[in-house]
Amino acid sequence: EDKLNTFADKDQHQLFLEPEGRSTNEYYLNGFSSSLPWDIQWEALHAIEGFEDLHIFRPGYAIEYDYFLPTQLHHSLETKLVDGLYFAGQINGTTGYEEAGAQGVMAGINAHRRRMGEEPLVLARDEAYIGVLIDDLVTKGVDEPYRMFTSRAEYRILLRQDNADIR
Repeated sequence: EDKLNTFADKDQHQLFLEPEGRSTNEYYLNGFSSSLPWDIQWEALHAIEGFEDLHIFRPGYAIEYDYFLPTQLHHSLETKLVDGLYFAGQINGTTGYEEAGAQGVMAGINAHRRRMGEEPLVLARDEAYIGVLIDDLVTKGVDEPYRMFTSRAEYRILLRQDNADIR
């Protein structure tokens, strides 16, 4: 599966047992998400030391996400293909609640501004992390789910909470 290709140089991989709740004996095996057939999952899990008598309630599964190419968006998050259509969140190739929320706010503001005949609100990279996020998406695109790390912002020293009101 993906981990075999991604970590081909590793001879072991960490797995984490996470309780599913207080009133159940079920655990989620983090690090072993799998879309392999049931019989292969069964064999692989029972081959792990300590899991010989393991009971599997539900087989693992994998989710694959499709996304709209964010390079086909304007900085306003309006698509270049359909006037008046704005995208935000996972469909743009991002992951995370904050990233989705930030894009949703900006797409909503800009949809409203378009409706009112106003110019879009575009935040620059030196004005806000949202500006970095959107600029990265629309100019660089993504090849894996995008997270907004402070290390992506070349102006991160300027992007502080103590000066947010004057930016």
